Amino acid sequence: MRSHCVIRIFLFFGLGLSTKGFAQNIYLKYPEKAFVKSFSDPNYRVAIVNPDSTAILEQQYAYLLRFYPNILLKNVTVKFIKSKHPVKVNPRFSSIFKAPEQREYKVLYSKTTSSTLDSVLLNNLSFNSQLGFISIQLSMIEDLSTGGFFNFLYWYARNLSKKGRRKIYHEAEHLSLELGLGYQLYDYNTEFFRRLQIDNWQNTKGYSTYMNHYRNLPMKPALILNLISDLPVYMSNSFK
Repeated sequence: MRSHCVIRIFLFFGLGLSTKGFAQNIYLKYPEKAFVKSFSDPNYRVAIVNPDSTAILEQQYAYLLRFYPNILLKNVTVKFIKSKHPVKVNPRFSSIFKAPEQREYKVLYSKTTSSTLDSVLLNNLSFNSQLGFISIQLSMIEDLSTGGFFNFLYWYARNLSKKGRRKIYHEAEHLSLELGLGYQLYDYNTEFFRRLQIDNWQNTKGYSTYMNHYRNLPMKPALILNLISDLPVYMSNSFK
């Protein structure tokens, strides 16, 4: 009888340890790096191809995925390339013919744009801003992953126009806000507008890319704060 009690105690503590990550409060204004490092994705859905040795990108994705319980995907390949665009989300076109949970995606972060846009690349952002930035990519992927065949095609069609791309971006921002990542999004958008104001541009290189694709694209920080005060997730959770 006593041995059975001992076994139950060990099972209880073992279960407690295994579910510790799931029981953690993820709703924080400024999650610390050490806290985020404690997260891992048991499904190994994110593969970092060429990470910076000091980065904890895998853990950042694992932490943020906790905000997306409805996301369906097989895996996301994250890679750093040389590009004039800070980031691009590319669903594998072959995935269009697969079930949502079998779809695959690529997130391509720029390691250099050779312009002032370098100041808002992922590795140059503050930690909280990085989380806000990554959440936008995950919001785009969730929209793709939870939609059907025609939604997948429509996403590609919208990406062919500037208006369509802006619509996709704005929808992603709103989803990040609705899921509880408003403070991270606020920090990212604040850094974006501050670092890319006209006085900070040293030359014209990259400026046309900024003007054509990113000028006034992110939601204004003041609007984010207004939405945070109204959305249910911020009222029903204690953000510390």
